Amino acid sequence: PSQLYFGRYLTFFLLSQVQTFIIVLGHLYLLKIQCVHPGLLYLTGFFTSLTFSLLIYALAYSFGDVGKAVVVIVMVLQIAGSSGTFPVELLPEFNRRIYILFPFPYAIDMMRECICGLYGMHYVQKLGLLLIFAVVGLVIGLLVSQPFSGLNHFMEEKLEETELF
Repeated sequence: PSQLYFGRYLTFFLLSQVQTFIIVLGHLYLLKIQCVHPGLLYLTGFFTSLTFSLLIYALAYSFGDVGKAVVVIVMVLQIAGSSGTFPVELLPEFNRRIYILFPFPYAIDMMRECICGLYGMHYVQKLGLLLIFAVVGLVIGLLVSQPFSGLNHFMEEKLEETELF
């Protein structure tokens, strides 16, 4: 099962890294952002992409269509409530309480460090927190998926019986 998991994930990993490479190059050379640490910006993109692709793949792999729905909900909540559009201090109380439960604010902080300059161990701390989410993705994908495999097959069969999809 772990070989199957990593074999399938390799495709998602490679595509996410190509996307990261294009985005970082676009920021540096098309948008011409002023970046203090361009190499570190790509490294941040690498770890951010790794974390997000692991989480998304693990949820979809482990829980099937339900996992895909959870991914969509989490992504919407995360972008709206994790300082992606507004500073956390300006967001509603609900968003201020949950934003630390998502990897997005840590990735944003790391990107800011790369663009504006490093401040102490802030970058390393945020990287450690981001990698915790990658480990959670691995645990979900490798350990949680096994008990739910029968339930996923049952759900897929019932969905096919409806002839909606």
